Amino acid sequence: MIKKTTYILLLLLLPIFVSAQRWSRYKYEGYYGIGLTNFTGDVSAPVNTSKFVWVNFFNTIGFAANAGLRYNFADRQYVRGNIFLGQLYAEDPIGDPNYWYRGIKCSSFFTEIAAKYEFMIWKEKKKSTVYRMLGETGFKNFSMPTYLFVGFGATFNAGNFSRIVDEGTSTEKEGYVNFCPTIPFGIGFKYRLGKLTYINLEAEWHFTITDGIDNAKGKDSPMYGEWFDQYQTITFNIIHKLRQNRNGMPKFRRKY
Repeated sequence: MIKKTTYILLLLLLPIFVSAQRWSRYKYEGYYGIGLTNFTGDVSAPVNTSKFVWVNFFNTIGFAANAGLRYNFADRQYVRGNIFLGQLYAEDPIGDPNYWYRGIKCSSFFTEIAAKYEFMIWKEKKKSTVYRMLGETGFKNFSMPTYLFVGFGATFNAGNFSRIVDEGTSTEKEGYVNFCPTIPFGIGFKYRLGKLTYINLEAEWHFTITDGIDNAKGKDSPMYGEWFDQYQTITFNIIHKLRQNRNGMPKFRRKY
């Protein structure tokens, strides 16, 4: 009876030990994904100047893609390098009393490079295998790791700015390029798809230290805002845990 009980306990505990070893081996994660941007600047600005952020789907939404490498250096703590590529778009709405209309539009391609620190506020449960062996459903042990992050980086932006002039009879156009420091921060969620693969949703606020990212800085009009320009992103990512070589560095390709 004692031997039988010992065997059962070993069978139940073995997956936990294996899981712990697997987690200690895979400290690196590579990820990539796509999403949307929302630009909050002087173009397509609301009449209510107390608003700190706003969304006007057809007038402030662009697209984005991102990729990066994450390293788990301590319990619950990660650092990562990240690159964003995408569009920042804004256009004054026509006939909407909640927004100023000056016939202005801007559209740019941006590149953001940043380093970020993450803290896992809800860790992934590691006993899912044991629960399944006991006959319980997967929903009972549902796990969605959640983390907060903050970072520092820079945004390079190149685009086109246009304005309707001469009472709507012509349009002025100009190209522009700018560069500014950026402070990104936000929240992310993970869900395991397989042994080394996760899906990931991130909502991120990019606070730029400039008021000219939309090329509207310094325009002589009381209808322009007083806030720094900002953009928000929401991205859907695929995460892959990476194996390490003998030197502790990530292996991006398996040798056959």
